[in-house]
Amino acid sequence: MEKLLLTTAAAAALSFASFGAHAANEGAFIGINGGSANYDISHSGFQDKNDTAFGAVVGYRWAVDRPFYFGVEAGYVDLGKITSRYETSQTFGTLLDTYKEKYELKGRALLVGANGKWVLPHHWTITTRFGLAHSHTSYDADQNEIFDGKNVYSYSLRDSSNDNGIYAGVGFGYDFTPNFGVTVNYDNYSLKAQNITGDKRTVNVGVWGGAAEFRF
Repeated sequence: MEKLLLTTAAAAALSFASFGAHAANEGAFIGINGGSANYDISHSGFQDKNDTAFGAVVGYRWAVDRPFYFGVEAGYVDLGKITSRYETSQTFGTLLDTYKEKYELKGRALLVGANGKWVLPHHWTITTRFGLAHSHTSYDADQNEIFDGKNVYSYSLRDSSNDNGIYAGVGFGYDFTPNFGVTVNYDNYSLKAQNITGDKRTVNVGVWGGAAEFRF
């Protein structure tokens, strides 16, 4: 009788733990992510095309057919900035003439989309995400000429573009507990910058990085 009670209690505990794991994959979650962003912009010659990206999402996930889960998410991503600098100098007798240019482009976006999760054996996971990215891209240009220590020419341009694009990503991760897991991700943000400097530019940003997910 004692063995039967112990066996029943153990089975109930395992069943509860299994239910808890499933329940944790269902429901609300918060994700925090970051990584290295690489920009690819049409008809532009930026020298430094890499920066740090970071973002966060909140969402809700349902069980479709365990171990597969489907959810929705909304969030924000800051894709950092890229820059390009140019400087030249020449002398006229004892006088120095220096000309400088600096260009900077920043990208960020609000995200609304869907996500999927496949729970593998031994707590490993595969995640995917896809959705709409409402982007804000800003472009700054500065030009200066200094002759004999005096600023003889200055020009500045500030322009920006708001548009809609898409984002998609895939991640491979590990759940340390039913309520917490981490992933290694690749995300791509296919944005547009339709009004910057009066032309149309495509802005594709690939981000390699990691994410932490907290489930409730």
